Amino acid sequence: MKFHWDKLDSGERGVPMAEFFRLIAALPPAQFWRHNQVGDLVATGGRVSRRFLRGLIAANRGRRGYTYTHHDLALGENLALIRQANRQGFTINVSTETEAAADRAVAAGLPAVVAVPSTETRTAWNTPAGHRVIVCPAQREGSTVDCATCQLCYQRPAGNRLIIAFLAHGTSKAKANAAIAGVTA
Repeated sequence: MKFHWDKLDSGERGVPMAEFFRLIAALPPAQFWRHNQVGDLVATGGRVSRRFLRGLIAANRGRRGYTYTHHDLALGENLALIRQANRQGFTINVSTETEAAADRAVAAGLPAVVAVPSTETRTAWNTPAGHRVIVCPAQREGSTVDCATCQLCYQRPAGNRLIIAFLAHGTSKAKANAAIAGVTA
């Protein structure tokens, strides 16, 4: 991933915003797709770009795009913009590191995901507020499911009240485990 990210930073890859939107709009109708494998929504000072998000929503019309954000919902109009995107068919999951934070996102009417330690053995449980949490089906041992066949991060069968947990993974999972353990709210 770093290889690709470095190429983006150097300007060797990437397209202008208008071209990006044109490419999304050219996807086949009902195409399932993920925005951002790394990174977050375009923002300035933590404030989500209204222009970018509205362009993304329009380009996605008739398609099934989704992403994740760590942007602070209380900052600027982030909450309103993210709600608007979700209402208009572009799913933005609020990424959290605690069940309490995931509960707050759900209480705000948004879909939420939560990072959990790689050592988590449960596959499903309830948060203190009573919301159901399930570990990403693609991360379960022996699973043959992938994002394209699961699609829970795009559309929750139980509405926004189902929280998806992602196990810390990859080459930095020890670092992620430590970060998750260090977050308390």
